[in-house]
Amino acid sequence: MTRQRTLARLASDARPHLPSIVTAIVLGTIGGLLAVVPPIGLGRLLTGAFARAPNLRELYLLLAVIWTSLILGALTNYGSSYLLSSSGQSLIARLRVRTFSRLLHLPLGEFDKWRPGELISRFNTDMQMMTDAVTISLPQLITTSVTFLSSFAYMLYLDWLLTCSLIIIAPLVSLAASRFQRLISSATTRSQQRIADLSATLAEVLGGQRVIKAFGREAYETRRFAARNDEYFATYMKLTQFIQTQPVVISALTSTAAAVLIWLSIHEVVLGRLDSKNLLVYLMLLVNLVNPVNRFASFVGELSKAVVGSGRVYELLDLPVERADKPEAVARADVRGRIQFESVDFAYEPGAPVLQNFNATIERGEIIALVGPSGAGKTTIVNLVPRFYEPQAGRITLDDIDLAEMRLRDLRDAIAIVPQEAQLFRGSIAENIRYGRLDATDEEVLAAAREANVDEFANGFPDGYATEVGERGARLSGGQRQRVSIARAILRDPRILILDEATSALDSHSEALIESALDQLLAGRTTLIIAHRLSTIRRASTILYIEAGRVIEMGSHESLLASGGAYARLHATQFA
Repeated sequence: MTRQRTLARLASDARPHLPSIVTAIVLGTIGGLLAVVPPIGLGRLLTGAFARAPNLRELYLLLAVIWTSLILGALTNYGSSYLLSSSGQSLIARLRVRTFSRLLHLPLGEFDKWRPGELISRFNTDMQMMTDAVTISLPQLITTSVTFLSSFAYMLYLDWLLTCSLIIIAPLVSLAASRFQRLISSATTRSQQRIADLSATLAEVLGGQRVIKAFGREAYETRRFAARNDEYFATYMKLTQFIQTQPVVISALTSTAAAVLIWLSIHEVVLGRLDSKNLLVYLMLLVNLVNPVNRFASFVGELSKAVVGSGRVYELLDLPVERADKPEAVARADVRGRIQFESVDFAYEPGAPVLQNFNATIERGEIIALVGPSGAGKTTIVNLVPRFYEPQAGRITLDDIDLAEMRLRDLRDAIAIVPQEAQLFRGSIAENIRYGRLDATDEEVLAAAREANVDEFANGFPDGYATEVGERGARLSGGQRQRVSIARAILRDPRILILDEATSALDSHSEALIESALDQLLAGRTTLIIAHRLSTIRRASTILYIEAGRVIEMGSHESLLASGGAYARLHATQFA
């Protein structure tokens, strides 16, 4: 995203805070103007003090004016900084929520393209750069800019010819600042990419601890992380070099200009074009001029980083969302559960079809087992039902209504999913069960838990159902997590159930309890099961043997065995 477009979007998003921003700018302008008062007042105070007949009343008045300007300057700068910080933080907070919401509404195909570490980096590091800019750099930039302009204007008033000599050095300062700004923006982009790589590596390692330990790859992962860390360190130090060098170069140029101006000012006094009484004021204003220029370079560098970070955040906000409901979308609160696939084609990538002319009919309340080799398209089939993905050809109907014509919320309200690896969220056991239906009463939560045999372990904890499950349910065993997941689905009371074999990696005790829970869950519901175990396959009323994205065989377990086809061969290989 270009810098100009990013700034335009920031300005548009900041429009609701315009009154506060304008007030902050006015206060910052007043603070910048007041910064000119002490040099002018101090010059006149010293001039008056060394006069032959000092006017003490006038001197005291000048001293009061200087003191008042310092106090008012501090107050106005505080007000400007507070208002800008409040407005900026509010803007960033809304951007953070919008970005989070956008990620939740991404199509799964788009979401899978992003590494979790990179998304986390954009949430944390890029947002932090924006925060630093609006709370520190932007308020001070306004004040220093006004201080610079007002000092320059008064210096023109004192001696326009001398002050105009600043124009000679100004293009050099501007060129240097512009060059460093481009270098900082480019280096910031590279640095953010490296921290995203580092975060992604960290996320992978934290999520794969068991595999790493099982294969003894601690040293290998440490070397891999160290390599990513070195890349980030190198790019960050390059960025730091540019940021730290910029003020030095700008300071050297402005200091050189100041030295020349001091010599010229003395020369102007000698020639009589500058009043010696105003020389001190002029030199103090010159200091007032140089300091903002030096600080201005640093602020511009920080703001350049923030613009880069903003552009990366807007890239997330520009990602596509799931297709919105059509205006004429059909509302269905009374889903019965008959599903039909009609000549469905689907591919994740062009030229690599996963489903080809797929046809199947699943009657209301029927339990269907999807069986077949890895990569046959079983997971794709169940992901098409809740419209996680859209078919490229053909259509899928629910109760004879095309899924594309239904309201997405109604469709998903009628579906519950029990994945093979139960996904729990940080919170209590009861909160994770209630996730299936947020308005459920405590009695309904406990009833669902009893049906899923959660009672068997939950009552054994000191805190019962208030027990915290930990990150991703880490404090519970695999079987316990799966039962909580089943209770969540029972509480939802779906018409359609999607089940990725829930007992494939459990001990016999947990498997028996979950099989019992599944008997409660499957009753009367249209169910699609990705089956890996014989016990689950036999529970199905119909088996679809899938191969290369097509239904090769269909029938009951007994009939398919008797036919001696592909399913019988798979059965003989896996279960004989």
